[in-house]
Formats: sequence, C-alpha cells, structure tokens
Amino acid sequence: SATIDAERFSQHFNTAPVIEVSGRMFPVEVRYRPVQTEEAEEDDERDLYDAIVDACDELSREGAGDVLVFLPGEREIREAAEALRKHAFSHGSALSKAHPEILPLFARLSADEQSRIFKPHNGRRIVLATNVAETSLTVPGIRYVVDSGLARVKRYSYRNKVEQLQVEKISQASANQRSGRCGRVAAGVCIRLYDEQEYSLRPPYADPEILRSSLAGVILRMKALRIGEVENFPFIEAPPPKAIRDGYQLLLELGAVTEDHALTAV
Repeated sequence: SATIDAERFSQHFNTAPVIEVSGRMFPVEVRYRPVQTEEAEEDDERDLYDAIVDACDELSREGAGDVLVFLPGEREIREAAEALRKHAFSHGSALSKAHPEILPLFARLSADEQSRIFKPHNGRRIVLATNVAETSLTVPGIRYVVDSGLARVKRYSYRNKVEQLQVEKISQASANQRSGRCGRVAAGVCIRLYDEQEYSLRPPYADPEILRSSLAGVILRMKALRIGEVENFPFIEAPPPKAIRDGYQLLLELGAVTEDHALTAV
C-alpha cells in the first residue's frame, strides 16, 4: 500500500526485504491554495466550498481533463456539488465550453450511480469523492486533483463506548497518494486547499485502525482462534493498556468472558 510505513513493517519482520512495484507516473505540479489566505482574513464568508469552486475554475483554464475532488463525506460532497452546479466557469480553452458534469462518489450511492464514473464521456467531469478514491479504486481520466486535506475517520471513544466518525486532517502519506491520482494518464496538477507549512506539520502516516477501534472483537477472535493473549501478541504498533482493559470490560458485560478472561459458553 502506498500509505503504509514499509520500513517499519520490514523491521518488525526481521528486516524483511522491501520490494516496490510502482505504476507509471507522470509529473504532478502541486499548488497550495488555502481556504483562508492572509489577504482574505477579514472575509469570513469564504469557506471550503468557495475554495473548491475557485480551484476547479483555475483548473478549467489548464486544458482538457477531468477533475477529482477529495472531500470527507456525503454531506460535504452534496454541498460542493450544489456550489459547482451554480457556478459559471470561466474557460480558457475551446475544449471546455460546456458546463462540466458533476459526479458524486460515496459509499451509499447505488452500484449503477457509482459505475457512471467508469463510462466513456465527452467534455469535462468533476468527480467529488471520499477517500475511497484514494487507494480503493482508480477513477479513470483524471488530470487534476483538488484535495481538501480532510477525511472522515472512525475512532472509538473509551468514555462513551461508541465508535465516532470524525472529520480529521489527513497524513502526508495520504496527501501524496491523493496528488498521485492525477499523474496516471498525463502530467497533472494538484491543488491543496491548505498551505505548505501545514502539510509539513502533518504526521507522516495515519494511525493504524487497531489504535482507533474497540478491541472487544479483536480479543474475542484471538481467544476463539487460540493465538494467545492480546497483551502478549507482537503487534507492529501495540494498542495501549487502557484499550485492552476496555475491550475485556465490554466482553465481561456481554457475558462473553469470565472474570479471569476465559471464554464462556456464550
């Protein structure tokens, strides 16, 4: 995966060799266009959707090619789509006189609606997607990317005992993966809606899912498979003790384990 720390995996597995297989990549120009600029600090009206419209307008003058916009979730995609449909684009090329086709892409769409992005078309498309388009699938024909720098991330709350979907800033690895989406078919341009200094301050990699989830299911599966105690398992990045305690406590409340952490008949 392009978004994992391969060196850390290698060290964990006795310095196993790392073999990199890269797809063909064309050069990508990265431009930083933060939502709030120093010149526009007094203008409180400018928001993420204004920045997306401005970025797509800028890219419409670059030439032919489709645009992929990364957004955290369905609500943001719908609002961005509405803003783009209302905008009168200024075109710098005769290839794009018509208003671009706006295509949302998120998990709750039907299979037919999701498959529209793979169908041949004329003119320019602007695809509005969640991070499903970052690593899970490749949207064809993308020449330009607009990166909001945000993703909706699942995190477990030990206090509330529920999993929450929070909008968070993406890691540098995810940002690099997103920019690479527009270098598949020709030289591309990626516009990041944050500044370069903010990018440099972001963590190199995202937190692994085991640090963001309830461990109850993990503990239960490990006991069922008889692969030892979770406390002693050699995870690449071990979960904290409070997460392990929380997982056992939930299983105890459900009657899945006994006080001494043995599986029950349930």
